[in-house]
Formats: sequence, C-alpha cells, structure tokens
Amino acid sequence: MSKIAIIRSILLLILPLLLSQNVIAIDGTVTDSLSPASALDGRSYSGQNGSKGEPADHDDEFIFSSGMFRSTSCDAYGFESGPYQTEVVDGVIYFKAVTKSPSHGQMVWEGKVDGDSIDGTFLWTKVRWYWDIRKEYWLKGKLKK
Repeated sequence: MSKIAIIRSILLLILPLLLSQNVIAIDGTVTDSLSPASALDGRSYSGQNGSKGEPADHDDEFIFSSGMFRSTSCDAYGFESGPYQTEVVDGVIYFKAVTKSPSHGQMVWEGKVDGDSIDGTFLWTKVRWYWDIRKEYWLKGKLKK
C-alpha cells in the first residue's frame, strides 16, 4: 500500500469518531461533545472569587443567560458578557467562557457545575507594549434559588 492509501484508510477510520455527537474521553467514559451553552442558561450562582492561593476578595454573581456568561464583579472594569460552551461528563457540567473589556483585556473562564455548586478558575490577561498582565483567580458559588 502506498503512503497516501494508508493515510486515507486511517482518516476514514477516525473521521466518524471526530464527527460523532459523543466523545470518548481518555479514561473511556462517553461524554457529550463541547456544545452550545443551553445546559446552564437561566442559572445564576452567588459566590466569591479571589487570586489563586489567596482568600476571597470579591463577592460575585455568575450568570448564564442566552448562551452568554457574566461575572458581576467584573462589570466595574468594563467586562461584558461573553459566549460560553458546555460539556457534560457523568452529570457534571463543565463550562468555558471568554469575557472582554475594551480597557482591561480579557478573561478566560473554566469551571464546573456539580449539583447546586459552581467552582473554577479564570485567567485575566492584558497585553501591553511594555509589560503584560497575566493573573490567575479562583471562583466558587451556590445556585441562587
């Protein structure tokens, strides 16, 4: 067999896996693929956030609405709601989001919702010509009822 035929055969074997609606994780569990955000829409969590390794320094509300994520403690810095995506693994909802501010850079959020609890991390970055800001934070909260 030629190299091209071998590559074509391999692609034909793995392509259906890549295009399927489920993903098989490394540990063998079947998960929903990263999907639009509807799994968390309409939920809000009251909690706190703080610098990595430090105690909480802000009260916060984490809001999921219409496919968008918002942290109220970031409103004062011009951060707007940003799109989020979810992945469900064994009943736990994992999310990723990006929020941006015209004057303060961007934040990349990653976390999980397990039952009524939310926890995760976010990374604030601001690129400047003379130095960059890159700071890690944590978040925790409980579902608002």
